[in-house]
Amino acid sequence: MMGNPRVVAGAVAVMLALGCSACGAGGGGGSSSSGSGSPSASSSSQDEGQKIASSLEERAKFLLDYKDKEYPRSDEETAMLQRAVDNGGVVSRADYEAAWNNYKQCLVDKGYVAPQLYKYPHGLYDLPSTNSNGITQEQGEKAQADAVYCYSTYTMQVNDQYSLQFGNETLTSDNDQAIVDCLHKQGVAPASYTKEQFKNDAEEWEDSLASGDDSASPQDASASANEESAYHIDFDDPNASECLVANGWSYDNGLKTEWRPLG
Repeated sequence: MMGNPRVVAGAVAVMLALGCSACGAGGGGGSSSSGSGSPSASSSSQDEGQKIASSLEERAKFLLDYKDKEYPRSDEETAMLQRAVDNGGVVSRADYEAAWNNYKQCLVDKGYVAPQLYKYPHGLYDLPSTNSNGITQEQGEKAQADAVYCYSTYTMQVNDQYSLQFGNETLTSDNDQAIVDCLHKQGVAPASYTKEQFKNDAEEWEDSLASGDDSASPQDASASANEESAYHIDFDDPNASECLVANGWSYDNGLKTEWRPLG
């Protein structure tokens, strides 16, 4: 269930994150598919064993050097990554906001309505799902392809770096542990809450979604899967789901405004 979203998933992962509510997707849910779709860690990062990189600066340098043949990075995003490298790997809030604004403007320039981004409590943005009602399948597919282009060209790598700053300060390559550490930091889970408990909670939650019982949540379930503790995470708590999104989950909490490309 839980792959490391920092391994290249490319534009396909972005497409999964965008979703299509008019094509059978439910109102709420999530998966471990990455919305960031950023390139995999460099070989030097792999040598670290359990680290994506030895530091935020090393990761920013890797992203800056990375060249995607299908979606060449915009000059604006390249400049943002260079500023991050010059700032010890830290993406400024101003550049993060600008990267997302560039994504929206790119879509407007292509003739679409600007999507309304969902903003989590600590400022992370997330992609909305796409509602293709009222347009043809061809128009919907083109809108998705254009959204992938805009995100990949103007926003993806800056978003990845900024999300690391928030959701994975230790740069661990263990995605589950990164989420648990973030939940601890956010005060959503007690210090005793473990990676194993999180995995059990996530499996129960995804099973409930797969069964169509979206009223069920891990904290309502029995503690049989977590016998060592009755504590369960509420994945619909924005403070919790922000940690998931920061670590690559494609997640719809039911609070997002769907994107209708042509209004």
